[in-house]
Amino acid sequence: MRKVTIRPSTNPADPQPQGAAMPRHALALAALCLAGCAAAPAPRPDVPPDQPPLLPPATLGASRDAQQILRAAFGEHEAVLRCVVHASPERIEVVALTALGQRALTVAWNGQDWKVDAAPGVPPTLRPEWLLADVQLALWPLAALQSAYEPAGWTVSEPGGGVRRLRRAGQLVAEVDYADADPWRGRYWISNFRYRYAISVEADATAP
Repeated sequence: MRKVTIRPSTNPADPQPQGAAMPRHALALAALCLAGCAAAPAPRPDVPPDQPPLLPPATLGASRDAQQILRAAFGEHEAVLRCVVHASPERIEVVALTALGQRALTVAWNGQDWKVDAAPGVPPTLRPEWLLADVQLALWPLAALQSAYEPAGWTVSEPGGGVRRLRRAGQLVAEVDYADADPWRGRYWISNFRYRYAISVEADATAP
């Protein structure tokens, strides 16, 4: 397993990995590698980061755990895997498991640094912030997200009917649709309209 600890960059001028588009990363979190995703152009120095800021673990306001089944789709590519999410005031940890229960990827975030433990075959350009950004968009309290997102130029709202929407400069970027009041124990769908991927998440009924 490869292990690396990195500190995420907050500088929009920092170069991004070539050939590492967000759809590939988002699906790598759910499928570890789906071929055929288009590469994103290199960002210009005057363009803000293409991802909302990540929140410190303590902003969740509680310790929560979830065992989930993820189904990801991008174009003609689909994949399924199991995922374990653990959040405490000190740390967020996401563990991705293959269908056979083998650990493929572990990402941990303490609000300052990453720890990534990836099995062979996981794209080396995978950036853990894409994974955790989706986790927090879907599972974190709305007020906590709004406090962090709005100063950075992002807007998140819940217009009603179990829907959460993320906008950038007035444009709809992503939407989360909830089937249950508690997404940690229920089912929800993430649709990213900018990068055209979708992820459905449901509680793992086989988990103890």
